[in-house]
Amino acid sequence: MKYFRINIYLKIKHYLFSFFLKEENLKKKLENSFKKNSKKKYFLFTSQLRVAFLILLKYLKFKFPKKNEIIFSSFNLAEMVNISKNLNYKIKFCDLNYDNGFFNIKDLKKKINKNTIAVVLTNMFNSYEDTIFIRNLCKQKRIILIEDNAIFFDNYKIIKNKKIYSGSFGTYSLYSFNIMKNISALYGGGISTNDVYFNDFALKEISKYSNFPNSLIIKQSMTYLILKVLSITFLYKTLFFKIIKYAHLKNNLFLLKVFYPSLKFTQKKFPSYYFTKISDISKKLVYLQLQDLNSRALNHKLRKTKNIYYQQELQKKCIKGIKLLPIRDFNFQNLIDFPILVKDKKNLNKFLLNYGIETRTVYYRNCNKIFNIQKLQSSNAEKYENEIICLPNHRKISKEYIDCIVDAISNFYSRKTFLK
Repeated sequence: MKYFRINIYLKIKHYLFSFFLKEENLKKKLENSFKKNSKKKYFLFTSQLRVAFLILLKYLKFKFPKKNEIIFSSFNLAEMVNISKNLNYKIKFCDLNYDNGFFNIKDLKKKINKNTIAVVLTNMFNSYEDTIFIRNLCKQKRIILIEDNAIFFDNYKIIKNKKIYSGSFGTYSLYSFNIMKNISALYGGGISTNDVYFNDFALKEISKYSNFPNSLIIKQSMTYLILKVLSITFLYKTLFFKIIKYAHLKNNLFLLKVFYPSLKFTQKKFPSYYFTKISDISKKLVYLQLQDLNSRALNHKLRKTKNIYYQQELQKKCIKGIKLLPIRDFNFQNLIDFPILVKDKKNLNKFLLNYGIETRTVYYRNCNKIFNIQKLQSSNAEKYENEIICLPNHRKISKEYIDCIVDAISNFYSRKTFLK
């Protein structure tokens, strides 16, 4: 049985109903929901997460003119680094800890100095304890923590019977509502904070922006509808999977860049659509999904159950050639896909495709290599880019299918040709 590697969380009924939803007090209701979730006083919508980040960096440059250094994990989204670079910030990359994918703390402490304005924490593999450590370190050093919460939305830690949500730890927390996120609104992003001066600055900045182009909404709507159709198992098996398999086996870069947009990244100035407001349709879609509490809870529960099952079954097999990332709390580290580090990644992917299994490469890359900013003696970010794959995890994935995936991985690494 073949299954689409991704799940588009936006339901057709929400998409269709958004065209008829009235806008009375919608903006206020949405902002209140995010303020409650993030424990912040202010929340602002933007056309994308990157736009929120761009506005924030403009504000920080205005507020702290004598500080200009930002620290990123070197395994990151290149577009975020590119925004900082285009605003003339000095970028410092902190390498990863190979064992858990989090900041190398010793390296991070070395990188912080009197010119450091902020650390960007990308919620990716970090545990609640990791997050608290970074928050406390930033407080101690009196620097800003920017929390990129693009893929952790609705993840939480239970403390004294209360849910502490991701997105509540940063001085500023960023959100994404792009097409493949937990809350999907075709396009859209946002930022939460307690900083009233930033709130005023951002409102003035956004007021200068033009309306979001209808052409991009139409284009993304078509993409959404096509993906929804292709996720129908019969169509996926008979058409889409064959195209994906061909692209990988033949290393067709044109097709691979269609499926993995991060591969076509180029360093460039800001595109014109950055300077636009979030569309009304995107706000309506976010609202409808936020109100669908049952679906959100069910999606979280199903992902969690299958992530736990992946972890258990892969641990049982003791497969030489793969490494599992430590997961302390499956509520907080409840990823959309299940990531593992593997040896001989390219051949493993081909092997799994022949089994009818499609994996996903993460959009994050070794940014220090892309931007060539600093020399590192060794780079765990490079290892992660070369070794990490994401195993599918969504509603249609059954435990029986996970068993097939685990068996296929085990078969690949038990082959005599590999062991030699």
